[in-house]
Amino acid sequence: MDNNQQTLSTACNEYGNRLTANKYDAISYTIFTLLLITLLLSGCGSGNSEAPGKSTDADNKVDNELLSDRDSSLLGGGGKRHAQPVTVDYPETGVDIGWGWDSEQGTPRPSVCIEFSVDEDQGQTKYMTISEVSDSYELMKSMKVSAAASVKTAIYSASGSAEFASNSKVSGFSSNFLLTASVDNGVRYATPMATNSKAKVRDPDKAKDFPDTGEIRLTPEALRLAKQRSLDAFFNRCGDSFVAALYGGARLHSVITVEARSRQDQQSTSAHFTGSGWGANVKASASGKSDAKVNSNKMSMRFFQTGGRKDKIPATKEDLVAKLDTLTTEAGDYPTYYRVSLMPYTALANWPDKPIELATKELDQLAAYFGSYNSLYQDMEYLLEHHDEFQALNPTNNTFEALGTSHIESLRLIQDQVHHTLSRLRDDAIACSDPEQECHFDETRYLPPYAYRIQLPLPAPAIANCSCTAPCKCPVTIVPGDSDKNREAITDYHVRGPAKNRCKISPLNDGCLSNAQIEHWSQRIGKKLLLLPDEKTAVAFEKLRQSQQDNDWLKIMTNPPHAWVEASKFSQDDKRASLDILRDLLNPQPPEPAEGRDAVPQG
Repeated sequence: MDNNQQTLSTACNEYGNRLTANKYDAISYTIFTLLLITLLLSGCGSGNSEAPGKSTDADNKVDNELLSDRDSSLLGGGGKRHAQPVTVDYPETGVDIGWGWDSEQGTPRPSVCIEFSVDEDQGQTKYMTISEVSDSYELMKSMKVSAAASVKTAIYSASGSAEFASNSKVSGFSSNFLLTASVDNGVRYATPMATNSKAKVRDPDKAKDFPDTGEIRLTPEALRLAKQRSLDAFFNRCGDSFVAALYGGARLHSVITVEARSRQDQQSTSAHFTGSGWGANVKASASGKSDAKVNSNKMSMRFFQTGGRKDKIPATKEDLVAKLDTLTTEAGDYPTYYRVSLMPYTALANWPDKPIELATKELDQLAAYFGSYNSLYQDMEYLLEHHDEFQALNPTNNTFEALGTSHIESLRLIQDQVHHTLSRLRDDAIACSDPEQECHFDETRYLPPYAYRIQLPLPAPAIANCSCTAPCKCPVTIVPGDSDKNREAITDYHVRGPAKNRCKISPLNDGCLSNAQIEHWSQRIGKKLLLLPDEKTAVAFEKLRQSQQDNDWLKIMTNPPHAWVEASKFSQDDKRASLDILRDLLNPQPPEPAEGRDAVPQG
């Protein structure tokens, strides 16, 4: 971030704090709105990762802008933000009302830095939801696993719901649903101290007594630490938030996976399971009834429950149906805490006029990339094991064809690149899990997973009246195709489907792409992806590209350095390295003179 962007970002944060202190009165709100619009137009909070002026080619500028915009939408902005109220899993170490919490590490601080009372609501609150997920990040997000806990699953042995989510393999070649049923036995929460007009509250900094106004407030010692020039001492003792509420009872998670490889089957399954009739189908499938809309043999389930005692461990679909009927009783008889609500200290009335800046958004970006790449690697493992069930697009004649040796070699190369990316992400996770360092995750160092997904084949359609028997395999029907139609089929399966699943969580959720961004990836289908060694190489290739008149066959990006090349430029018989081929295409050498009378005279 340059100095202008930093100044604008600081102005946004400071004015937002003042606005909060003024209780959002009408005049302040109007002024803030006008100021915010002005700052946004001038770059407030800008997260453009592409340095302007790297390319003078108009088309390439548009591509770089789309890539930058796509990256920002995929995983959010790269800057820090103020702490927000959040809900996380109850830690295995235990925690109580009023304890501090370190959001960046996802761990409690065993100290109490606030003055408060405790109250508790009676009665049960019940809810049940079912949502579709397309990768492990979405699963953890839907299970309310914190960003810090999600990142730690990349380097440590997870526990609790994070372990369950990590071990639940979510495949892009099936339909995956998360069922969550929860029964809360009320909530235990922090409340303001009782108002007493005769009581006084001592401010150690000003050495003055103030009336007790009946508020949750910092203790005198915590207030002293918060007023120091640096908040490090305060964070080490109190964390950035405090435990505001504990939820107890019982909760059940179930990951339901249905075998549905084709996009049509996935859409049909999604419409059924997320509709009002899903429960009847689960019961019908569990009981083996023939009228079940989803075949029981194609459905598998995993369970995770918190709360309850001496009850049967869910192991089958029948157990799931029975468990939903008994969860309320189990929550009342043998409850346990499983959810924690955290409140930032900035919400307290006596908090000094200081922002708390956290890198939790960067943790979420890292978790999103790792989750998406982890699921991508698993999908490619399935592809290589079942390659005879898939078909690949031949960009030369715009037809789908059975996977041959060259296709399998390309898939193995892509999987190696994905594996290398996972190793780099793990290194970033280790750095971000170090309590002595700030988390800095630079998403511009990574290609979004869609860059690899658009190179994957599609499930082959079933062939009617196939009489082949093992080891004979029915061939994939090769029909001359329409390039736009075929590109749309790949886009719909590998880009639009996963992107819209993120949008179902929230239009602002990481990975929810706009229609323009989806089209951006569609235009890359059928092209060859080349990873460039560094930005210097990308700039050098771009200069060579601009020197040619016919250069639409090549697009070069600098962050991260890579290129998209028309596949027709590469011959399967050419065994040279891809970078050498690209270099020769951009800077062709004059042919060697032929021997004999037609040779060019030398000297």
